[in-house]
Amino acid sequence: MKTPVPIARVLGRMLVVCGLALGLVGCGGHYPADPDGTLNRISGTTLRAGVSHQPPWTDTAAEHSPDEPGGIEAQLIEDYAESIDAEVEWHAGGEEQLIKLLSERELDVVIGGLTDQSPWSSDAGLTTSYAESLGVDGKTAKHVMAVQMGENAFMTSLERFLLDQDIDQQVPEEMRP
Repeated sequence: MKTPVPIARVLGRMLVVCGLALGLVGCGGHYPADPDGTLNRISGTTLRAGVSHQPPWTDTAAEHSPDEPGGIEAQLIEDYAESIDAEVEWHAGGEEQLIKLLSERELDVVIGGLTDQSPWSSDAGLTTSYAESLGVDGKTAKHVMAVQMGENAFMTSLERFLLDQDIDQQVPEEMRP
């Protein structure tokens, strides 16, 4: 006949197991996480932004320049950078070139009127859509920005910022859905 185990002993073991489980959970990383630490690296320093010419979203011509682009998205990136105490370092180019630089970790974000139908979705992380406009085909386009794949803390921070902005009022009336 087996001797019953005292309740105090059972409770003590359960407390030890629970304590270990909580300790392991507490040691886990913070989520969302940036494997390359993008958000930590750019906060208080420099945000490297690629920009392609796509008015009214981005404008690198006329009174604007590749070093100081204009447009809705360029202003959003400037405002976001200010919110994390960073300066923007602009890099102008075509989408293909910029997405390549993004995937090589030479840029942190790419803007230029990208939509959720972007052909670059397998090469870059696309933010949630933060604005809508009518395309030349009359269909509604949902606008996104491209970031490095896997840099989820940075993407989440940028998305929260974008979703807090009143972007609809900045879209030209003839482009509003």
